[in-house]
Amino acid sequence: MKSPFLYIIPFALISLILGVMGGWIRLGWGFTIPSPVPVSQHGVFMVGGFLGTLVSLERVVTLYKKVLFLIPLSFGISVLFFLLGFPKISNILLMSGSLAYLGVCIYIFKKYKNEGDLLLSFGAIFQLVGHYTLFQTQSYPMTFAAWMLFFLFTIIGERLELTRFLPKKKFQKTELYFWLLILTLAAAFYHNGSSGILNISMIGLAQWLIRNDISLINLKKKGSYKFLGISLFSAFIWLIITGLLGFLKGFLLYDALLHAFFIGFVLNMILAHAPIIFPALLKINHKPFHPVFYLWLTALNLSLFMRILGDIFIINSLKMTGGLLNGLSFLGYLLTVGILIIKHQIYEKNYKIRSI
Repeated sequence: MKSPFLYIIPFALISLILGVMGGWIRLGWGFTIPSPVPVSQHGVFMVGGFLGTLVSLERVVTLYKKVLFLIPLSFGISVLFFLLGFPKISNILLMSGSLAYLGVCIYIFKKYKNEGDLLLSFGAIFQLVGHYTLFQTQSYPMTFAAWMLFFLFTIIGERLELTRFLPKKKFQKTELYFWLLILTLAAAFYHNGSSGILNISMIGLAQWLIRNDISLINLKKKGSYKFLGISLFSAFIWLIITGLLGFLKGFLLYDALLHAFFIGFVLNMILAHAPIIFPALLKINHKPFHPVFYLWLTALNLSLFMRILGDIFIINSLKMTGGLLNGLSFLGYLLTVGILIIKHQIYEKNYKIRSI
């Protein structure tokens, strides 16, 4: 029987492609898409439709209960109702999916009692808060703080899970929880003058991750491990840049800050984990890697620098070109991963036939 992943992932890819194209149109590129909705709802297509589907799918697949696949499906099909002109249904699907995902995270934490699962549960709370806030206010600026917390808690929780066998001293964990607490409090009062504290806490979290994660260890290795290390290290550096950009003022710098976080931090994390996660979801004992991965990684990060420099110095052509290359490099990377997985499956199938 085919994996439910194969039926759900097309919705995530539709969300991604339309979300990316909506972002390009927002930058000024004259692309044509069937509906103007991905332009106005660019954020929720990317965060809810694409990333929400992937994050929840990764969690529910570990529980081996088919009914739980309705959770990532609810995120994925939400974009269809946006396109059909039923945004209220879309928002209900996103909130319902978030609530159910929170239940899954709490269940896993209660079962295994791992610190990483606890942070993932907090991340799920902030995802729900974010989608509820967007539903109530229809304001992305009021929503982004919760979404940032969702990704920070989720990513740090997953990094703790993957490195839980590495020894960590008590003061190291205390420092991590200190920065997370300060970050959460600052985000709650972001619009009341606590932005500076939020920026400092982001930088604090980034330096903790650099010192305590395995990214620096992997930098000394070869092949896929080295690529993993470089991608992780790039993500941590972009988290520092996000914190620094937060001290600058201006409407265009708001765009720079958001994309330094969501592209620089979050998408670099996806580049790092995609060769691990996608085969696991497909139940394939193969981790794809090819040196061309470095092309997409370099293109993503250099184009993001272009975009942010365009924001800072108000050079629209630089910003537009950087934004275009952001999307192309990420799509190119995912396409490469997909091709390598399919190529391996074809090879395995042919090998079995020859062995008969």
